[in-house]
Order: sequence, then structure tokens, then C-alpha cells
Amino acid sequence: MTCRNKILQSSDQVNSVLEAFREELDDHREAINENTNEIQASHEYFEALNNKLDKLSARLDELTLLVKGKKEDKNFNFSPLTKREKEVFQTLLLLCEMAPCTTYREIARRLAMSDALVAQYITNMIEKGIPIVKKYYENKVFLKIDPDFRDLQLKQNVLKIDSLLTNWVR
Repeated sequence: MTCRNKILQSSDQVNSVLEAFREELDDHREAINENTNEIQASHEYFEALNNKLDKLSARLDELTLLVKGKKEDKNFNFSPLTKREKEVFQTLLLLCEMAPCTTYREIARRLAMSDALVAQYITNMIEKGIPIVKKYYENKVFLKIDPDFRDLQLKQNVLKIDSLLTNWVR
């Protein structure tokens, strides 16, 4: 066997190996596409199911209101706030009007205080009965005011905050 025949034979073997490899890759690609289609179909199904659950929840809320006659009013019992607590609350209220929630750092920056001091004022307000909601995400605390209390504060100024800011937020 000549050198040329050996090279041609080796080349044929390499080509057959590459062809087998190509076929396996094509099979693998087809399997991935099928899985992707199944995942997409499942996602669409769950999205539709979630929408139906949301509608069902809204209808249940409507039925509950019809049975009870009206939405129950929340009663908020709280102790009076200090001047600095009112400033922190007022800033929290303003920041929550601009975004769904805020952080200690954003409040501290607005009031030129430390984060720890703002956190202490928030804790004091919660202990006094102010309904501030804390949510934790990635080791960060996000704050917001209970929506019903916020509406009550904006309508009736229940905390007796004497400032133009309260009127401006309305």
C-alpha cells in the first residue's frame, strides 16, 4: 500500500468519524429544540393558569365584599410620634409616592442621617403602631407604608404632620 492510499484511507476514516459526530450533534440539537418547545408550552400553560387564578381571586374578593356588604375598615392605633420620627415618616411617605418602596439609605440620604439612625426611628415607629412594611431581598431591607394607612394619612393627616410636604403629596 502506497503512502497516498494510506492518506486516503485515513482521510476516509476521519470523514466517517466526523459524519457520525455530525449526526450525533444533529440528534442532540433536535432533542434540545423539542425540550425548548415543551418548556415554552409549559410556560404558556402556567401563565394562562396564573391569569385564571388572578381572575378567580378577584371574583372571590367581589363575592366576599357582596356577602359582607363593604370592605372592613382598618383601625390604626398608634402612639404620637416625635418631631424627628415625623420627619422620617414624612420622607418615607414621599419616597413611597415616587416608587413602590424605599430603603434606609435613601431616607438617610434625604435627611442627612446615618442608616442606623433611620433604622432606629423606623423601629420606634413600628413599635408605636405605625404600619410600616419591611421586606427583605438580597440582604437589603425595603420599606413601605401600609396602603390603607397611607391613604388615611394623606386624607386626614392622622399623624398631625404640620408641613407643606403633606399637602404637596396629596
